[in-house]
Amino acid sequence: MSQKEDTGESQRVPEMPLDTNGSIEDYVDVELEKLAVCLALPGQIKKKANSALEMLLNHDEHKMISKSSAIVCAIYIAAIDVRMPYGPSDPQLEIGYLDKPEITVSDIIQKSQNSVPVLFKWMNHFRDARLSEAVRFHLKQLEKDYCVVSALYHTHERLCCSIFKEEQRGETDGIPLQTLSCVNDKKQLCWVLFLLAKERLLTDCQIVEAFYILVCCYEFVLRTTPGFQLNTPYDDVQVSEDSEKHSGLMLKTLCEQFDLSYEEVSLVQKNRVEPCFQKLFNGDKSLELTALTEQYEKDYRQKGDLNELLFLRNDPHLQPLEQNGNLSSPRNDEPDGPPITPVSDLIEKINTLSVNGDCVEPTLRAALNTIQNLKKILFSTRDEPSPDLLVHFKNCSQNPLSSIKERLGRLETVFTNTFAEQTDRNQTAIAKQRFVLAKRLYYRVMESMLNHERERLSQTDFSKLLNIDTFHVSLLACSLEIVMMTYGASWNASFGTVCAGDSKFSFPWIIQTFGLHCYDFFKVLESFIKAEPILTKEIVKHLQNLEKRILEELAWTPESPVFEALSKSEAQAVQLDPPPFPPVQATLSSADMYLSPMRVVVKSKSSSSLSGQSPQKTASTFSGHELPSPDKSTGKKSQSLAIFLNKVCRLGYHRLEQLFSLLFLPKDIQQRIWTCLEYCVTKRTGLLKNRHLDQIMLCSVYGICKVMEREIKFKDIIRTYSELPQASPNVYRRALIEGCEYDSIIVFYNRVFMHNMKNFILQFAPTRQSPTLSPAPRNITSPVYSIASRRNFYVSPLKDSPFKPPLSPSQMTPRSLQLYSFGDISGSNEKLQRINESMLRAKNGLTKTTPKSQKRLHFDPPPESSPAATQSSEIPTVVKKVKMSENSRNHPSGTEENGGDDSQETSQ
Repeated sequence: MSQKEDTGESQRVPEMPLDTNGSIEDYVDVELEKLAVCLALPGQIKKKANSALEMLLNHDEHKMISKSSAIVCAIYIAAIDVRMPYGPSDPQLEIGYLDKPEITVSDIIQKSQNSVPVLFKWMNHFRDARLSEAVRFHLKQLEKDYCVVSALYHTHERLCCSIFKEEQRGETDGIPLQTLSCVNDKKQLCWVLFLLAKERLLTDCQIVEAFYILVCCYEFVLRTTPGFQLNTPYDDVQVSEDSEKHSGLMLKTLCEQFDLSYEEVSLVQKNRVEPCFQKLFNGDKSLELTALTEQYEKDYRQKGDLNELLFLRNDPHLQPLEQNGNLSSPRNDEPDGPPITPVSDLIEKINTLSVNGDCVEPTLRAALNTIQNLKKILFSTRDEPSPDLLVHFKNCSQNPLSSIKERLGRLETVFTNTFAEQTDRNQTAIAKQRFVLAKRLYYRVMESMLNHERERLSQTDFSKLLNIDTFHVSLLACSLEIVMMTYGASWNASFGTVCAGDSKFSFPWIIQTFGLHCYDFFKVLESFIKAEPILTKEIVKHLQNLEKRILEELAWTPESPVFEALSKSEAQAVQLDPPPFPPVQATLSSADMYLSPMRVVVKSKSSSSLSGQSPQKTASTFSGHELPSPDKSTGKKSQSLAIFLNKVCRLGYHRLEQLFSLLFLPKDIQQRIWTCLEYCVTKRTGLLKNRHLDQIMLCSVYGICKVMEREIKFKDIIRTYSELPQASPNVYRRALIEGCEYDSIIVFYNRVFMHNMKNFILQFAPTRQSPTLSPAPRNITSPVYSIASRRNFYVSPLKDSPFKPPLSPSQMTPRSLQLYSFGDISGSNEKLQRINESMLRAKNGLTKTTPKSQKRLHFDPPPESSPAATQSSEIPTVVKKVKMSENSRNHPSGTEENGGDDSQETSQ
């Protein structure tokens, strides 16, 4: 950034590097005072800003940005702390601030001559500083609102160009200036009306719902817009505000043009937008831009955040990109430039859009497409049990149909009431629409699960499973979570994109609404994904992230059934190595997880770590067979508990590997740390109660390194951990000590962790004999595994396979060098012929100087070659069809699509 010597209110604080030489405090006070005078800061904010600046300058990351940038961050922190002295949980905040904020965020940004994304980048450097909960909450909400509104404004610009007629070059003489002014007023009116409606209707800035409101604002403005100011097809839709005959025609036209669901948008208009406009205009339906703008200015000053009207002026403080697409703020290749964050990446995508016929911004279109994909999945599904599902019910000794319908009716009432209480009563119809979609998905997935169980178990009576209340509630909760996630897309700072937002309806809201435990919800997740293989990748990723959250923290609440299951289990063991073949036996279905019979588990007397069994023993355990051996003791354990602890340990080991790669610890210490963590999960499970798995992981790393005389400062471990993608500051800042007392993870280590683990950790001291180490969990995969969404499709993995790897070309025989498997059972000869023809064309196109790196397939010449064929014996013309042997079927040498006993092979 250049150093400007401006005067007056636009004076900018000079960009000067931080210097630890000399009197920093005096210099900082001077620079802070300059900006404070420009902003007319009151004494309370100025005092807090000085304290915040001192805290930021003492932070490790302060050298990453200039001093003037740190001053801007300090003033922002002080302003928010003064505005919310009791934190974000203050009930008063639900109805607004008691007093109007002394200064707004837009004021801070404009007077310091910066932009909103730059402020986010600077604050991102201090994410590990001791910021108040109020600042963290406000910054998160501000970033989400800005990104969503920014995306919607750029969509608004493009949509207005498609709706309203604009001035064309060479045609200005034929368009009256008054008409052009009216068109511009209509565009501004749509945006101001949207901002007013958004503030009154949206408790969370969800991008899809916000876009529906924007479309409703277009329809409201178009009611009084003459047709000659509109483009086709809107000019053909002449709708007056008192016309009952064509009251929904304009909205339907807008939905068709924007590829939206008219049913959903009309529901938002009828139940939310129209009542809002009636209150806003107090019965006067005249749209005066000046009056509405004054109303928004009043609301903006009362809220104290960003002035979103500045989007209409292309204000550089809200538009961080220049016309050439480059950031006007420092890039990360400049010495004082903060790193580019996902916020600026989103803005770059918005500003570099190509004209592709779609006026909707890509991130918004992606959210809309997710909704459309879910509807396509449920298009042929009714909100009642299908005939096949009714057959399953009738085959039960106790028909569960009546209890299922009664339960659904009760849960629908609970869901709609809770949804409306946290929004407003006008949203009851929207809540019911969400529940209907979830009910369709619930019936669809249940039918798929029962069909799978019927094929797997060769039985038709599922009375026991279908009469388990928690199974049905969990299945419905998972369906509702998918629907809520699909419609609740917003800016998610954790993932840096528009996806499942962090709102009041985010997980575990649905769990709390139904009074369900996360452990019971966990039991259906994997089976849910397998039962519905055409779920979008966004939905599958969301469910996988939920499982990780349950494993690491949500399942370890004091009232969790996990601890009850542990107390009932006679053998609190976990087998970490799944059976080598077939892999499907390593994963239990939801029926197994919920019925979860107490099965016999083999326990070795000589093993100090119960997770270190061989794959053969583990396969017997998971298959429910007892290994007859006189020197073994047996115990009972729950299948679902074993799978749960299995996944917890695997998740912990995966995160340890990430941490090890950054700490550069030797292998022997790594294995001891893993042994300690595995011992905590399987033997000292109480340490996880009301705590996070990563807290146990960090303490295990520090404790083992210290006793092994490879001491690393806890501060360095925490700094390294913060670089991991799943890292959360709350993990090392707020750990439960006892009762309601929380403190840092170092206090937790000294007072709780070492009190319980001291004797175990001291065994790893160099002067003592080390206990048996737990083997690392191996990701054993079968040579052939199936793809759920493809029938008769099998994949043979090559990378990191524990089975015999394929031979290198130098080790192959002439025959094994030429073995390949292609295609499926139908039409394979034609496919191979096309491959042969492609290779022939490729061969004819090659020059004599073909580099060795370009490889070709060689095929046999025909048995009875014609003279022409003899002259070019390398041309592939014959395909032999042979029965694939058992060895070649299991050999991990590629990918095969096998529909029966025959496979196609080319040989030489």
